[in-house]
Amino acid sequence: MGRTLKFWGWGYEDEGLDTAATDTLLRTFADAFGIAPAGEIPAPCVDDIALAPPRLTPPGSLTSICTSDPFERILHAFGQSQPDSIRIFARDFAHAPDVVAYPNTEKEIAALFDWAGSQGAALIPYGAGSSVVGGVTSDVSDRYKGTVTVDLSRLDKVLEVDPVSRAALIQGGARGPELEAQLKPHRLTLRHFPQSFEHSTLGGWIATRSGGHFATLYTHIDDLVENITMVTPAGRIVTRRLPGSGAGPSPDRFIMGSEGALGIITEAGVRLQGLPIFKATVGFRFTDFFDAARAVRAVAQAGLYPANVRIVDGVELQANGAADGSFTLMVVSFESADHPVDSWMARAEQCCLDHGAKVDVPWRDNPNAHLQGAVGAWRTAFIRMPYNREQLTPRGIISDTFETAVTWDHFEGFYHAIKEATETTIREVTGQAGAVSCRFSHAYPDGPAPYFAFHAQGRPGAMLQQWQAIKATASDAIIANGGTVTHHHAVGRDHQKWYEMQRPALFGEILGDAKRRLDPKGILNPGVVVR
Repeated sequence: MGRTLKFWGWGYEDEGLDTAATDTLLRTFADAFGIAPAGEIPAPCVDDIALAPPRLTPPGSLTSICTSDPFERILHAFGQSQPDSIRIFARDFAHAPDVVAYPNTEKEIAALFDWAGSQGAALIPYGAGSSVVGGVTSDVSDRYKGTVTVDLSRLDKVLEVDPVSRAALIQGGARGPELEAQLKPHRLTLRHFPQSFEHSTLGGWIATRSGGHFATLYTHIDDLVENITMVTPAGRIVTRRLPGSGAGPSPDRFIMGSEGALGIITEAGVRLQGLPIFKATVGFRFTDFFDAARAVRAVAQAGLYPANVRIVDGVELQANGAADGSFTLMVVSFESADHPVDSWMARAEQCCLDHGAKVDVPWRDNPNAHLQGAVGAWRTAFIRMPYNREQLTPRGIISDTFETAVTWDHFEGFYHAIKEATETTIREVTGQAGAVSCRFSHAYPDGPAPYFAFHAQGRPGAMLQQWQAIKATASDAIIANGGTVTHHHAVGRDHQKWYEMQRPALFGEILGDAKRRLDPKGILNPGVVVR
């Protein structure tokens, strides 16, 4: 019997924080940040939720792939954002999809487009529901006569493997573990590991321009894509599989980041890597966050190309139970399927020592260094982190993140401005200080990707408005101080305003023209990216 996914949290119903981990999390928030949990709201059950009758009835040709089962409608109503979580625990499913479809073929997807268009219904592509920016939330305007969510989970196969070119053709609905399991017998890997890896798909990664854990080497899904097949209401787009092309503007780049507003990604050719044999991960402790940032810049600009280099400030470490808050942790990783990496790590270590670092755990002749010390504690916290919200939201605690990017020359002023704006708004809307932390999710030679988290005491019945005020102030400050919002978190519904502020007006008009050409009835994912 299959495992059941939570509709009110992350992962499966048999997964989550145990009692001890939950108690530690809540005690840390109370003792370290003055954020005391309120009385707990129990997790909702399907029977708690009053669903409106479905407004749509699929035609006979589609009934075998469509369902209006209450659990399916509830499961597909929201993603994993903070406002989604608030509404879930408030039992607010007024905008649950009317129908959930599970197509097996592109022909069935085209038929769903035709049916939804004929009914005046909105259609939302759904990979695995892990969007943290409202990208799959089935909350569309009243001009639609219903909502159909299209779950791509049946399109989950690795169709072809080319070991000579180290490439594969993979269906868009394949989740991270599924595609890696199918590649492993070939001793190949895509090596793209976003934090949502277990519950996100190849098509979703491409549609949101995902970034993975290996945040300086196999970073962008953009760089791993050879070609894409996308089915739109106006027809099928298939790009050529090539290692590179200078033949005009790239259709692949046009499709990437479209977030289901232009079509559904059904297949993609991707570049693969050999399974890594040589690995090393080392942690470095800094007393000053900006010394750590300068060490990241030194490593990023040294041409070493680590698999990963990131820093985590003391507040973030403390909030997640990985340290006591007295230092910033820097993590550097190298890996290769071809050659030892010790000399590269030795040079990275020197870059860190030059900026005042102390080695967390000696790494030479210690293959388990990444499982020990602060690095090991952070690794455990990072894996556990997606489960935190389902314990915090029902206790009245707002906890969210926003990922940014900025050039190195603006970074320090940017950091101070964003942190001050966020902390000020938290005090204004909650009357308490709360907590704001920062880590680098990615690093480039020309700038970092600061990933901020904020935690605040929510007020019953007003958490959504408090979240909106904090997020709006932070996002405005990001744009005003030379950065970009979301970076690899995509745009979704939550960041639409700030995306429109950043894009050139003429480009917005071009996107709108493309939307009207590919989706003439405007049924696809309304309110996301293109409008």
